[in-house]
Amino acid sequence: MPAPKYIPHYTVADYEQWEGSWELWNGTAVAMTPSPFGRHQKVLARLAQRLLNAIDAAGCERCEVVVELDWIIDDDTVVRPDLSVVCNADSDRYIDQPPALIIEVLSASTEAKDRSAKFALYEQQSVRYYILIDPDTMQSERYELAENGAYQPMHSPATTLSLHQNSQIQLQL
Repeated sequence: MPAPKYIPHYTVADYEQWEGSWELWNGTAVAMTPSPFGRHQKVLARLAQRLLNAIDAAGCERCEVVVELDWIIDDDTVVRPDLSVVCNADSDRYIDQPPALIIEVLSASTEAKDRSAKFALYEQQSVRYYILIDPDTMQSERYELAENGAYQPMHSPATTLSLHQNSQIQLQL
């Protein structure tokens, strides 16, 4: 009988010591891939500006837009969403609660993970809105968490998002 393989199990304490760009999925280290040719960053910058403008127009002082900031979910899971809107939290070093909104910009190297593993994780963690953006076509897929805890597609191009109590923004994607 062959010996079982040793599979290391890492924690946030290990993660904080690593150099480079990583995520931590249930104790497994996952290397982040570089953004393709700056296109990814250009799309993120435009989206961040749209969100900032929408939040300012709504007069919401409790929500902030963060780009590529770690979200520590638990002791062995850390992800880095492309763009998040966090409400009622101090997110200077990292995100420590489910964001109200997460946007992932798709690329050939991350699309499968964004559509499956991250979709399931964000749904499980009760992220209210999840949006996927194709940077080539600027087409978006938008999902809202339903009362049953599952994501449901949003079909309208102009979207009203309720970020927290008494705060709604209008976002055109």
